Amino acid sequence: MKKRMMRWIVGIGVSLVMTMEAHAQTPDFVVWEKGQTPSSFAAMVDALTESDVVFLGENHDHKGGHDLQKAIVQTLLGRNLPVALGMEMFERDVQGVLDEYLAGQITEANFLQAARPWPNYKDHYRPMVELLKERNLPVIGTNAPRRYVGIVSRKGQAALQSLPSASRTHLAPLPYSMTLPAGYEKELDEIFGGSHTATDPKAAPSAAMPSPANMKAAQALWDATMADSLLQFLRRDKSKHLVVHLNGSMHSDRNYGIVDRLRQAMPSLKIRTVSVRPDAKFPTPNLSDYTDLADFVIITSTDPKASPAEGKK
Repeated sequence: MKKRMMRWIVGIGVSLVMTMEAHAQTPDFVVWEKGQTPSSFAAMVDALTESDVVFLGENHDHKGGHDLQKAIVQTLLGRNLPVALGMEMFERDVQGVLDEYLAGQITEANFLQAARPWPNYKDHYRPMVELLKERNLPVIGTNAPRRYVGIVSRKGQAALQSLPSASRTHLAPLPYSMTLPAGYEKELDEIFGGSHTATDPKAAPSAAMPSPANMKAAQALWDATMADSLLQFLRRDKSKHLVVHLNGSMHSDRNYGIVDRLRQAMPSLKIRTVSVRPDAKFPTPNLSDYTDLADFVIITSTDPKASPAEGKK
C-alpha cells in the first residue's frame, strides 16, 4: 500500500486525476456509500485505491453508466496505479487473442473478428480496453464461453463432465458449487421460476424452455468461471495489479455471485463493489432500494444521453 501511495505522489498523472475528479461529480449522478451515506466520486476513488479487487456492476445498455466506468478506470490510471481490467464481456477462451492485440501483434480488425466482442463493444467497452493497451496493462477475459453455458441451460451441470479436458480448461473447476447465499437463491428463483413449473411443481419442463434449475446452474457457471478467472490471475500476478472487473450488477450486488465465490476462495482479499443504477426518480430516488447494495452506489438519470462522466466544457 505504501508503494501505491508513493506512485500517486510522484506519478505524472496527478493533474489528470484532479481534472477527472472535478469533472466526474456533476449533478447528473450522486454517490452513496452503502446506499445510505452521501459520498462523492473523489472519496469513492480514494477507497477503491485501497482494494485488491474492485467490481463495477453495470446495466449493460446504460450509456451514462459506461461513461462512469471509464471515468473510474481513467482516474485510477491517472493515479499511476497498475490496473488490470477484468471483463465479463470477453470469454475465457479468447484470452490469447486479447493478449495478442494488447501486445500489438494483430490488428484491431483481426482482434474483433476472433474475440467475439459484445455488439456494444465499440461504443461502451473499447475506450477502456484502449486505455489499458496504451499503458501495456493486462485485460482479462473472465466469462465462461456461451456455448458451455448453453449446455448447462439445456442439460444441467453434469453434462459438462463429458467435454474434452481441453474444453474444461475454459471453465471453473467441475463440479462447481450450487450452494448460494440465501438472498441470491431467492433472487434467482424469482427470476427463473416464473414458468409453469413455478405454479405446478409436478409439470414437466417445456422442451423449448430450460428448467429453472438449469437456468440457475447456468448463472452459477458464469459466476464461478468469472471468479475462477480472477483467482487464477491474482495467484500468478507478480506486479500486484489493482484488478477492476466489469460485470452486470447482478453478478456482484449485495456481495453475491462472483464476489461471494472469490471471497470464499481467497478470504484475505480486499474487495470493494460499485453498483451504477439508473433511476427514473433521479435526482430524488428512494434510497431504501439501495441499502447495502454495494460499497458505493452511483445513482444516475435513466437518460442514456446524460453522459454523466464526461467533462463539462
